[in-house]
Amino acid sequence: MPTHPVHAAMSSDYVKTLIRLKARQLRRRSEFCRTPVKDIEQELILHVLRKAHLYDAARGAVNTFVATVVKSAAAMMCRDRRRLKRAAGLNLQSLEGSTLLDEGEEKTLADVIIDDDLRRRHAGYMASDEDRACASADTSVALSGLSSSLRAVARLLMEGAKEASVATRLGISRRQARKAIEEIREHFLRACLE
Repeated sequence: MPTHPVHAAMSSDYVKTLIRLKARQLRRRSEFCRTPVKDIEQELILHVLRKAHLYDAARGAVNTFVATVVKSAAAMMCRDRRRLKRAAGLNLQSLEGSTLLDEGEEKTLADVIIDDDLRRRHAGYMASDEDRACASADTSVALSGLSSSLRAVARLLMEGAKEASVATRLGISRRQARKAIEEIREHFLRACLE
């Protein structure tokens, strides 16, 4: 019995890479910050398999179909997660208006909240120590593959410098700085470190 073209494509390198990259992109969003990448990948695969019956070879290539379904699935997943975040029945509390006793004196929650709590409140990404160590190692490997001039630009960017500041500090034109930043971005994309 012949297999469905979409099912056959699921084992191709193109589809595996597409799903892995899309899952990593989603993982960086605040809605997915606590979801493992493998779980996101599985959700995307399920979306593709559920839509496989809609594939029509006369309308396009199977890889195009899969890419479209993955993009659509990612958008739906983001929308669903945002909807859950805004769900009715959540007991929200103002940081400014709420007070508590801390060592005998009355303080607002905003006064005693720590950075991790604030990031969690805004659903910001909170990397574990292991995630930070892996990211640091991956970044170091990617940086070692750059030329010394690009490495200097990358170091300034990691310190928070903007394009104009990079150009000024390295004594190059803004156009050269922009080109170097683009080369660094492409290098990191190839290393899957968007």
